[in-house]
Amino acid sequence: MRQPIPLTPTEVRVLARCPLHYHFLQQGPAPIQSVLDSMVRETIQRLHAAGGPARLSLADCLNEIADQPEAKSMVEGYYHRLEHDWTGVIAVNETTQLRISIGGVSLALRATVDRLDKTRDGGILAILFRTENGPLPVENDLRQDYAMTIYHALVAATYPLKRPVRIQELWLQSDQRITIELSEDEYRRNLSELRDPVKALARSEVMARPGLQCDTCAFKHRGCPVYAHKTTE
Repeated sequence: MRQPIPLTPTEVRVLARCPLHYHFLQQGPAPIQSVLDSMVRETIQRLHAAGGPARLSLADCLNEIADQPEAKSMVEGYYHRLEHDWTGVIAVNETTQLRISIGGVSLALRATVDRLDKTRDGGILAILFRTENGPLPVENDLRQDYAMTIYHALVAATYPLKRPVRIQELWLQSDQRITIELSEDEYRRNLSELRDPVKALARSEVMARPGLQCDTCAFKHRGCPVYAHKTTE
């Protein structure tokens, strides 16, 4: 019996956009987290572990990043936001897993959610931290984003009694957030659109799928036949 194919939300997004890009990513080491991103996340995790702003002063929270103005600014903004949100937090840095079949292909989905909050209407809000500097996506794009759909599936399966499920991107540099709530039709449509790339993956088929992502693809000079063809025209 074939083992389920392991995938993260980001890998699903890449696979749907361009299977060749996904193939390239599997051949090398995992992308390295930026120093700034790691610094911010580690500081926020210490704040969570300490019991939130009521248990850890802002000065103590920022002590280890006092000489890093970008990181300090992001964490300080998050700290003040958390002062209002802390009572709703039910989990932080939680790894979620789900086995699911798409197009007859068994997948083992896995992701770590930065924060999970309860909502006033009995639902759950999954918060994903973003430390990069925009531009921010528009809500409609996120509603069609396959990674967000996978996060929805993971959170819904982990917390079956919490409805509705909402997913939020929290952009720490600009202190802005974008929240989506997928309807049942949107969720099923997005999953159905993953059938062809997932079935091709199961057959070990690798193909390039040109698109806007080609402009910023890290592999356009590292073996992509489509981009190489375009540059010689």
